[in-house]
Amino acid sequence: MFEIEWTEKAERLYLEALEFWINHNKSATYSKKIVKQVSEKENYIANNPYAGQEVFDIPGVRYVVVLRKFLIFYRIKNKTIQILSFWDGHKNPQDLEL
Repeated sequence: MFEIEWTEKAERLYLEALEFWINHNKSATYSKKIVKQVSEKENYIANNPYAGQEVFDIPGVRYVVVLRKFLIFYRIKNKTIQILSFWDGHKNPQDLEL
């Protein structure tokens, strides 16, 4: 099993997304669902690191989809899965930085 490590940027984007959905929905219910699904995806890629789709134009970077709206971008470094970004699909894709 691989270890999961979030970059500062990925963690910040993840927390911003959770906060956005709490404020948008006036409830933490959806954000709790996101947290649960992200945890499940972390476990999945920790056990199956090559299961994520490869990013076409960025060698070594993969992603998995969470709740059909979010993407977790990661790369494999030795026995570590490094989470590079947590992307909310509602944002402009041109703003994505890895």
